[in-house]
Amino acid sequence: MAQPLISVIINNYNYAPFVATAIESALAQTYPHREIIVVDDGSTDESRSIIQQYADRVQVVFKENGGQASAFHAGVAASRGEVICFLDSDDYWAPQALERVAARWDDSLAMVEWRMECVDPDGKPLGRSFPIHTPYEGDLRPILTRRIYYPSTPTSGNAFARRAVEAVFPLDESFWRISADAPLLMGAPFYGKFAFIDETLSFYRVHGGNLHYGIPPRWERLQREVRHLLAREPIIRTHAERQGLRVHPRLVYSLPTLNLGRLMLLLGRRGIPETRHDTLAKLIYYGVRAVWEYDAPWNFRQRLSWMPPFALAPVNPRKALEKAARLMFWSAREEDIARFVQEAG
Repeated sequence: MAQPLISVIINNYNYAPFVATAIESALAQTYPHREIIVVDDGSTDESRSIIQQYADRVQVVFKENGGQASAFHAGVAASRGEVICFLDSDDYWAPQALERVAARWDDSLAMVEWRMECVDPDGKPLGRSFPIHTPYEGDLRPILTRRIYYPSTPTSGNAFARRAVEAVFPLDESFWRISADAPLLMGAPFYGKFAFIDETLSFYRVHGGNLHYGIPPRWERLQREVRHLLAREPIIRTHAERQGLRVHPRLVYSLPTLNLGRLMLLLGRRGIPETRHDTLAKLIYYGVRAVWEYDAPWNFRQRLSWMPPFALAPVNPRKALEKAARLMFWSAREEDIARFVQEAG
């Protein structure tokens, strides 16, 4: 496809300190065939007055608060592009991001992904990037029917074909108030090929309010994270069944992070309805197995570092929970880990 129209949808909720940078990065794109839509999801801070300053250069959608999925729906409804990019308002792009996407795009693709660098609130690199290793390209369906993950980037590191977005939409707005990129990342690859641009084109701010990376150790946030990760399995199953594909019977146990989170909820007596059938023996068995089968460039020592929580769980649950929390909350301070463990049921 030559020179596709790319729709940029910036979703914002109470990110007044960051939203102008996101908008400016979209306006600074070197690719001319684009439209920019800024959806404010009922912000109560200064976001709307900041966004309004750009009303002559972008399309502005002000709506009542409904969550991220609701903002995605509003943005897509207002868009016209054959390619759709969602930019979180606390992130920003390199100027050549859309140009690189357009150069890589063709009609066989459902999505294109590129590298994202983690930065602090001031844009200083933190030495982490996504995805954790170079992903496969082409048809991801054989992978997703066996695993509920592939090396992916958060919202702002992807471009989707409109037909793939429309095949995955509508999203459950009550469930996907946040992390609404997950259904797209899991569902879109069933509707075309996947391509990867091995270049850092997006910047992901870690500022304490993120859900997935650098989150503070809080039980309610861990519960929400586990719930969202568990929801990947039925998403994959739904799109696989539409195409007559079968999923692996252990699909829901294929992600080490999810197994560790489920173990933490069990040890902390903070289970959620979705984990009511979890048992210690089951989580230890599948948890250990998933770590050693995990398709990532981990060496033996890295895989071994995941073993203590599972080994200690039957004999010293409190110590196992502490070890698991250190793995899960990689940026947490020692006092935060101690408080989190102390709050266990």
